[in-house]
Amino acid sequence: MTSIRILLVDDEEFYLRLFSDILASRRYDLRTAKSGEEALEILSSDHFDILITDLLMEGMDGLQLTKRVNALYPQLDIVVITQRDDVRLAVKSMRMGVFEYLVKPVDRDELLLTLDRLLERRRLMDQQTKLLDESMQYLQAQTVYRRCLDILSTLDFENLVEMILRHMLQATGSQGGVLWLTSPEGRPDSDGVEKLNLTGYRGLVDLQDVPSAIQLGNSDSADDFWSGRPFFADPASLLGMKNRSSYSREALFIPFLVEDHPVGLFALLDKLRADFTERDGNIARTMAEFSAIAIKNARRFQALERLGLRDHDSTAYNLTYFIDYAGKEIYKARRYGRSFSLVTVIIDRFDFLRQHFKAEVCNQMSRKLAESISRVVRDSDILARVSDDEYYVLLPETDALGARMFIRRCHDTFQADAFISQMKRDYPVNITMGTATFPLNGRDFDQLLMVCRQRMDQARTSIYRRLGLDTKGLWDASRALMGRREEHDMPLGQTSENFRLAEDGPGGNAHLILDEESLAAIESAVSTQAVDDPQRRAILFSVGGQLTDRLRPVEQIVGASKRARAYVLGRRIEGERASEQPSVTRVALEDESVDSYRMLLVLAEHLAYAFVGQKEAEGRIVGFHSCDTTLVENMIAKLQEHYNFQRQY
Repeated sequence: MTSIRILLVDDEEFYLRLFSDILASRRYDLRTAKSGEEALEILSSDHFDILITDLLMEGMDGLQLTKRVNALYPQLDIVVITQRDDVRLAVKSMRMGVFEYLVKPVDRDELLLTLDRLLERRRLMDQQTKLLDESMQYLQAQTVYRRCLDILSTLDFENLVEMILRHMLQATGSQGGVLWLTSPEGRPDSDGVEKLNLTGYRGLVDLQDVPSAIQLGNSDSADDFWSGRPFFADPASLLGMKNRSSYSREALFIPFLVEDHPVGLFALLDKLRADFTERDGNIARTMAEFSAIAIKNARRFQALERLGLRDHDSTAYNLTYFIDYAGKEIYKARRYGRSFSLVTVIIDRFDFLRQHFKAEVCNQMSRKLAESISRVVRDSDILARVSDDEYYVLLPETDALGARMFIRRCHDTFQADAFISQMKRDYPVNITMGTATFPLNGRDFDQLLMVCRQRMDQARTSIYRRLGLDTKGLWDASRALMGRREEHDMPLGQTSENFRLAEDGPGGNAHLILDEESLAAIESAVSTQAVDDPQRRAILFSVGGQLTDRLRPVEQIVGASKRARAYVLGRRIEGERASEQPSVTRVALEDESVDSYRMLLVLAEHLAYAFVGQKEAEGRIVGFHSCDTTLVENMIAKLQEHYNFQRQY
């Protein structure tokens, strides 16, 4: 048992010795002081359980000492001893929190009995406090598990995210919380690291400061993440927040794992009135285990729900489900500042098939189209059947370039399908696709759909289709666009049909003759416009000529961009060296014929531009340029295929 420590205060030596002898029989840990000032000095440097003080002393009397002790050390029990048997003084002492008021001469048994009663009261109060703590802990544990059961019983994914955020913040007293989750298909990025996307936030969180996607990589925090343990970290450093002053306190990060597989990461920010403790971490970890399972169950339920909403013939979803899902995606994109893309797919001249073939052939064409698209879509994408000849695709977390890459992959699968290829080759049918991205092209479904239809119309009238360039290689297509040299000096009415077609249609198509300086100015202007917004992606190709130490305009402009990539292709010469800029790749070619060609292809989220030309002996460049998006996309595809580049944006 811990020894009871008593501080005895009296300005008379006789009573100090007398009371010391009385208390010595109980083996209390006793210390004495001869004044109130000395007692306060001792209390400032040592811990005591009981204070026994004389009431009448020179200097600071017992009442003044009692008042100071109650203010500084409220846990200390006080017993007052005095020579005056004054009822008013006794009442005043009791009101100040004194346990007992004794009158000298104090009987030995009376003093010891007083201390026994005081210690019994302390024991009962300690027991009561312990029981209250245990009751509170039990109540808090029950509350946490009720929250966990509430989370676990929810299958609607959107409501589940909001519920996890609310319960996490309430259980830990946090003022802000952010949740990142893996994609449903759980595919790692190009570096093999799984990315976590912003899924929800609540409380005092500025969305502009929070990254839309994070990956821990090989940082020290990654070890904590994979262990499943909550960990404390500076949120500004770990998440790369811009406004560091608003997040100066340590945050509590809680990994979400299911069977050692990452599901998400939760950040609790700015605990109310205090810092996060180990107890907060234990509560959060318990809730995280339930939340991770609930998220996995909700995603499984979504998958099962989708199965019941699929068209039996094409396996695509029905339009009702698609519209409902698109509405939720628009809400999330607006709330969290994210992007998504809508793709429309139509079989042109489908009425021709209906007039000349049996219903089985038309159904097979529609089914083959859906099957081909299904091989390209991700688990999180939604393919919906609108009619026999029309489909919609929703691509969450996909920007404009990502949507165009999706279209290219779809066309590859159409080409690989024997039935679709034969129908396109033998009959006047084609497959046209259009894209629109939120919020770049619209902020509601109707606006996005209108942009998709406009782009399908542009694709149908594109020079790429009109000149039949899909069957030509890179340089054959370039020569078809440029036309014959003599046609550039002839009136347009006297030129060939293909030359006239090249200047017709969308995209501002035109033939032109210019010099190297003018081409460099065009390259500079288009590159500047492509990277004018650092948040948008862009891909640029400058092809032809020789690679020298002198930087081309595209290299100078794109070099400082973080989301744009530039490729410079030219003939290898002695002394040529690779680019020192991470966003620029130089490709040295051995083909001498590339010296005479000049090509500039630029594809950004908000613009497209293509220039193809050939250099004459006089130094002039005879060429063609266009802003036809379909042409630019397919010329980039031909360039990547011709030089075995990785086929992506």
